[in-house]
Amino acid sequence: MSTPGPSAAPIPLHIVGEPPAPPAPDVIGTSAGPGRRPGPAVRLGVVDWAALGVEPRWKDQETGDCAAVLSPVLGPATGLEPYKRYAAGARQRGETALVVACTGAGDRKHNVFSGTVAPGIHLPDHYGSISANPLPAGVSPELADGLDHAEHDLGTRLLNRPPDTWFRLTYRKESGSSRPGVARMWPPPGEGELRPILVDGLGDPVSGVWIPAGGGARWFVVPHGTDQRLLVEWLVQHALPAYVPSALTRARSTLVRDPAFATDAEARLVETIAEEQRAHERRQTELQQQLGALRAVADPLRDGLLFGTGRPLEDAVHDVLVAAGAVVTRLDDVYGTKSADLLAEYGGRRVLVEVKSASNRPPHSLPDKLLKHLNTWPGLTGTKPVDGGVLVVNHQIKLQPTQRDAEVYTDRAFADALTVPVIGSARLFDWWRREDWDAVRHAVFGDTGVAQAPEIAVPDADPKASGRPSLLSRLRR
Repeated sequence: MSTPGPSAAPIPLHIVGEPPAPPAPDVIGTSAGPGRRPGPAVRLGVVDWAALGVEPRWKDQETGDCAAVLSPVLGPATGLEPYKRYAAGARQRGETALVVACTGAGDRKHNVFSGTVAPGIHLPDHYGSISANPLPAGVSPELADGLDHAEHDLGTRLLNRPPDTWFRLTYRKESGSSRPGVARMWPPPGEGELRPILVDGLGDPVSGVWIPAGGGARWFVVPHGTDQRLLVEWLVQHALPAYVPSALTRARSTLVRDPAFATDAEARLVETIAEEQRAHERRQTELQQQLGALRAVADPLRDGLLFGTGRPLEDAVHDVLVAAGAVVTRLDDVYGTKSADLLAEYGGRRVLVEVKSASNRPPHSLPDKLLKHLNTWPGLTGTKPVDGGVLVVNHQIKLQPTQRDAEVYTDRAFADALTVPVIGSARLFDWWRREDWDAVRHAVFGDTGVAQAPEIAVPDADPKASGRPSLLSRLRR
């Protein structure tokens, strides 16, 4: 026999503003067409409060026992009785005063100091205000760092269902004058912090949470036009459990339960879930560290192969050949400009590697530079014979890699007449990122007929990784 769950009471929320007008009566005969009944009136912003488990408290209704304040248009008037009663009730119960305030609605003003300013939010007591400067259309906010679970969820919801306009938020503390002849403010101005939840491309907050010094309150500031249902759902499901769980306890909400009354089985399962969450967070941290290590190695090589010129491009080609198992000598360090850039050795074959770049399509004279080095190589001191050479070219650098020609030389007659292989550095990049070392070796050394000997790789951070040497392992060699 199943037992019913706890009977939950609606959670009281103070909604700043007038209650919505009741729907117009459905009167027969008032529609446009004869014999037709009028359709139901459509009202914007209508919220099914009961379905959300909320009891809205409007103007002239008791707010002292409310769990939070929602101000859909402007910040709550902190000097008026509804907010004062709410704040007094939260303070008496030892609860955090929780406010969600929308900003930016109404007429905008312009001055030479602040530019265009939309209506902002006045904070309680002497903590100052949060101003709102409209941002250009097309701003794409992103989540700030260091968010807790509830802040992260709110930021994600705002990203998924954003208003049409974003505002740069600025916390302006109320200043107490210390000039002679000017009365000092009493009590003195308060201190607080506006922590960003969403930031624009310049790192300025477009949504955030204001917290006074010493805590006791959290004001979440979001742009006007944000869907009320979204905000109410977030308040009930995430903000109240995180910041005001006692309000849910009073309502006997199933979203929160006092651990003191849990059964042993419930407590064990709760601890198991918490440990699973901690293990997941540890694993995620490890994976992020592995990703960071890979990117630290791969970023300069990727940038060098796709956009590099001169020494950075040579270094990137050097690292790819080493990752493919070749022994590579930097000839510039030995012979200067008298020889090619690199000497690569693999499977008993030795080749000179000349590395060049071109802003647009490469000139036909580039292969001649490699041929010149092949001709002068025997006359250099201490050299051994080579089996040929290869030209690597980073071409059409001014274009994005996806817009460049696949081949270095698109003139088929000229390309077919070449006596040395020519490889685009973008193609070398593609083999490198897929760890296709056979393709790299075949393009540079030809068919050596030698299978690569097994390598001893640097151990991966993941103990479950296969024994195959990873890209990071090869680049560390």
